[in-house]
Amino acid sequence: MLYFLFFFSYSSFSQTSYVKEFFSENCTICASLDSVNLDKLPDLEKNAWHNAHISFIDNDYEKVSYYLLKDENTNNKLKSILQGHLFLRLKIYDKAEFFFRKKILKNDEKYRLIVMKSLGEFYEGRNYDSAVFYYSEILKYKSLPYKLESELNESLAFLNSSKREFKKAEVLYLDLLKAYKKHNDSLSLARVYSNLGNLYFEQYQDKKAKKYFDSAYVVVKPLRNFQLKSFITHNLYIVSEALKEHKEAVGYLKEYNVFQDSIQKENTVWQIAQQKEAFNIEKKQIEVDKKTAQRNIFIIITVAILLLLVVIYFFYKKLRQKHQQIGVLNEELKEVNALKNQIFSIVAHDLRSPVALLKQKFQVYEPKENKETITINKNVVSVIDSLSFLLDNLLNWSLSQSNLLFVQKDWFPLLPVVKQIEHQYQSLLQEKKIEFSSKNLSSILIFGDMELFKIVLRNCLDNAIKFTPVGGNIKIYGVVESDFFKLRIQDSGVGISETVLKTLFELDAQKAQKDTEGRKSSGLGLHLVKSMIELNDGMITIENNPQGGTIVNISILHKIIA
Repeated sequence: MLYFLFFFSYSSFSQTSYVKEFFSENCTICASLDSVNLDKLPDLEKNAWHNAHISFIDNDYEKVSYYLLKDENTNNKLKSILQGHLFLRLKIYDKAEFFFRKKILKNDEKYRLIVMKSLGEFYEGRNYDSAVFYYSEILKYKSLPYKLESELNESLAFLNSSKREFKKAEVLYLDLLKAYKKHNDSLSLARVYSNLGNLYFEQYQDKKAKKYFDSAYVVVKPLRNFQLKSFITHNLYIVSEALKEHKEAVGYLKEYNVFQDSIQKENTVWQIAQQKEAFNIEKKQIEVDKKTAQRNIFIIITVAILLLLVVIYFFYKKLRQKHQQIGVLNEELKEVNALKNQIFSIVAHDLRSPVALLKQKFQVYEPKENKETITINKNVVSVIDSLSFLLDNLLNWSLSQSNLLFVQKDWFPLLPVVKQIEHQYQSLLQEKKIEFSSKNLSSILIFGDMELFKIVLRNCLDNAIKFTPVGGNIKIYGVVESDFFKLRIQDSGVGISETVLKTLFELDAQKAQKDTEGRKSSGLGLHLVKSMIELNDGMITIENNPQGGTIVNISILHKIIA
């Protein structure tokens, strides 16, 4: 318990006078005077830095924050150091470290000493080795200011005594006594005498401790520092009790209580004076602020209106130009699209007749019983069929893009349409030995354009056959889902990669995929299918079959008949 009292008392007197002097030296108002002006000035922006560091000396931390926020003239490096010390005093250590370690302070020789001193103070009581490191680094510099050097040595002495390295602390304190006597620094001398008393008391050298406490008492007696007097008389009371000098101990205890009362009264007077000063400053400031605010509001409103008008005009002009450009581009795009669709329609339409005639010639032609000739003939017919199918798709797609496709919706039975498409592809199914089946379709009526729906089924079945290997299977079946009927076309083919599946219906996507015979698919049929389904108020999705292959889902309006 006694050790706690001594330790706490010492920390209350740890010095930061170098830090305070640093802020004063970097204050233009204080620098223009012979000594530091400890009075606050009117609350104007040009006085903000002066008022901030004076508030720091006065321990008025709320005002420090206020003036720092108001200060627009002082460089950010100085402000960061003061903010760091403010948070250190308030024991908000993470914020303190943040400001001390700011990038703007790193490797700046002008602020190197104050930053290391600040970090040393930050680590005191938290990290002994780090504090010692920073203080020792500063002491390597030559020609250090007297106050800085003495503060560093006193801090190192305290750190050594905290770690119970009493010999090191004793050497430092004795050297400090010589320095403070030389500079007639009574306040520091009294403090070091008292700290040496603490040091010996910790080592149970009570008589020696008493000797140094007595010296401290003699030096501090003429001074007006009641807090230090209170500290020393309290120490003398403790050590006198330890030496069983009870009469002296009682005397020191009475003195201690008197000093405590004085400190209380002094604090009360100081607070009243501060309040009175603050009231007078605030009263003057209110008048200044009122006039300044009125002028600033008028200027701000005027500038804001002018800026707003300029911005509105600028954006209006830009928007008008953009609309004109977009209008021109839209017209050009319409012309290009119309020309493209017209070319597709003409090409597809004009090529259909020769291709149909060519197919008819091959069908009429009966080759001799020559296996090679029959095979060639079948291959040619297959190519012609593919070409014919592609031209049909191209023509239908160009018509749909040009809004020239006539859509006539009505109810029609699904099963006959499926059977018709199955019949058209019977030869291909047999050639690849694909097992085809359909179910749950007999009692379903579909609402839409039957011819467009046939195009959809042809394309879906054509794709299923292309990508299903020899001996595979294709199933067409239906599932009733609320208002829609989901027609599912399932094959056991090669399936579709997940990458291609994500962009399957995007017209500009590169998704060519080879069928079972190595031929690449253009993907035009899928775009046509999507267009036709949407014209019939339906939806289409495609997914991979977990058992292998692909499943095409077509959802369309339906009704069930008995």
